[in-house]
Amino acid sequence: MENLYEPSLTSKDVDRTRSYEISHLFFVALFGGILAIAALGIQNAKWLKIEKKHIQLLTIISIVLIIAKFAVVYAIGQQMLDIDKKYIKFIGRLFGAACFFIFFTFLNKPYKEHLAVDGEAQPLKRSSIIVFIVSIIVDVTATVFLLSL
Repeated sequence: MENLYEPSLTSKDVDRTRSYEISHLFFVALFGGILAIAALGIQNAKWLKIEKKHIQLLTIISIVLIIAKFAVVYAIGQQMLDIDKKYIKFIGRLFGAACFFIFFTFLNKPYKEHLAVDGEAQPLKRSSIIVFIVSIIVDVTATVFLLSL
């Protein structure tokens, strides 16, 4: 009967959520591009224990935006679009920002709930640096390949 007065949410058995600071993901999108924000955004959605169907939807949206970005890069490289090649970097950041706002829309409410139950934001430094490097390598390689076709 003594454990009746023990708080249930502070028990070690509770599976707590984790999250990055949602607003800091904007910088990931801005500097790391769409691949970086997709990777960290999906990881954050899993940490916040969002429903599986929403995670699948975010994954599909991310893939569509990645394909659309590379299609635009290809169209610029083939001169189907009358845009100078120097704007490709800006277009990549634009697609990254669009992806961020989609993730922000889905993650904002669960993130606020995470903070309301005494949750803390995880540091973004180490994981973002690793994701930046991989994302930039993949993005530059794919862009150079598409422009050389």
